[in-house]
Amino acid sequence: MTTNPHRLCRVCQARIIALLLLLLAAKALADPITTAPPTVSNEAPVPEDTPLAEGTSQRTAPDYRGQKPPPATTGDVLIWGPRVILLPAYLVTEYVVRAPVGGVATVAEKNDWGTSVYNFFAFGPDHKGGIFPVFLLNFGFRPSVGVHFFWEPTFVEGNKVTADVGYGGSNWITVALGDRYKFSKDSWLAVQVHWNRRPDSLYFGIGSEIPDTFRSRYGSDMVDGSVTYTQVIRRVLRLDAKARLYRTVFRDYSCCNDPTIQQRVDAGDYPAPPGFGENTTTAEVGFKAVMDTRSPVGNRSGFRVGVSGAPAVDVTKGFDRSWIHYGGGIEGSWDVTGTGRVLSLGVIAMFSDPLGSQPVPFNELVTVGGAEPFTGFLHGRLRDRSAIGAELSWRWPVFPFLDGVAGVGFGNVFDHHLSNFRWDLLRLNAELGVRTASAFGASNFQFMVGIGSEPFSQGLRITSFSLAFGVTYAL
Repeated sequence: MTTNPHRLCRVCQARIIALLLLLLAAKALADPITTAPPTVSNEAPVPEDTPLAEGTSQRTAPDYRGQKPPPATTGDVLIWGPRVILLPAYLVTEYVVRAPVGGVATVAEKNDWGTSVYNFFAFGPDHKGGIFPVFLLNFGFRPSVGVHFFWEPTFVEGNKVTADVGYGGSNWITVALGDRYKFSKDSWLAVQVHWNRRPDSLYFGIGSEIPDTFRSRYGSDMVDGSVTYTQVIRRVLRLDAKARLYRTVFRDYSCCNDPTIQQRVDAGDYPAPPGFGENTTTAEVGFKAVMDTRSPVGNRSGFRVGVSGAPAVDVTKGFDRSWIHYGGGIEGSWDVTGTGRVLSLGVIAMFSDPLGSQPVPFNELVTVGGAEPFTGFLHGRLRDRSAIGAELSWRWPVFPFLDGVAGVGFGNVFDHHLSNFRWDLLRLNAELGVRTASAFGASNFQFMVGIGSEPFSQGLRITSFSLAFGVTYAL
């Protein structure tokens, strides 16, 4: 029998390798075991888990970090001021708003409600179109419900079409169509057409000291068409140029168990406001520039400065009935912690001046209420030729894309160019609630409560209350 020399060679190699392994193992067992001396460390020893204390059900968490807490910053110290002052507001938003909303949102996220709801209302390729419900409950006005339709892109890339329909009962209806085409991420052109019929617009009178005694209503139809070009420069400066044509027709509607303007005039409560009952067809061109250095996410410190102007003429009367709206505002914001806790102080001034021989129609005067810094007043509560207001506000994150808001301010309307301004004519305004953060875009959810007062000269009595709750969408 012959033996394969290659196979014999492989067997020899395996035996040699096994012998070397046995020799190394024997040496390791024969060598004495030595231990390294313990090292000395200046750091605190890592604590071991301690047994449970009597009457407790949880073990104390060990301090694995072994480091001292970082020193307090200036923002950490100063933030206690707003925290103490706004403690009642915090308790309301924390336990009445945030906790229920957070609980529902957590369940919704776990069960993927958002995707299910969006898929239910959206349709088309990649769900780029949809029909969503809208509603608005605004204390002092008719509540309304409606739908918002959108499709993007429509026909070509970068084009978006929207349509809105709303209904608020008898003689309350709104219909709007919009088309926006984006040339780039920083420039776009928007075309909008809007018809709005309402019976519940408010009028109290004109002037700084008008009480809420003569609350009245008026009805109107407005058909509005506009073209707006927007250019954003370096994400900081936004420029808007707008051309607008709108028709206003006054209607003999009544609402909400309040007298109409005509009934008040007939009773001698106040004189007929300028332009009341005179239908107008108005052509207007407008320009607005806003510089905003604040980031919508992250650290929101910065400032915002804005100016606007819009001359207009009633084309049925000629330049004898023409006017101009203009104004400006500035707001500085300090993100105290760098995490969205923002303290802001802002001032705004608005003016409405006649350009022809006739006075500015009452519905074209500076009208405030329902928006900062006059959230505590219903829209239409205050009217005159000019207005000025200032507000100190505090915003903090309640939930993703939802901010808590608390603010207090002072302001009022005045005669032309603030000519009759007096400090004791200022009114108090305060607001509290939640609304979508600026990072969410132009569409809006809000739940806001506000109060407003009579002027200082009349005792600063709280006579106005506002509540707004709803969802709206924008082009």
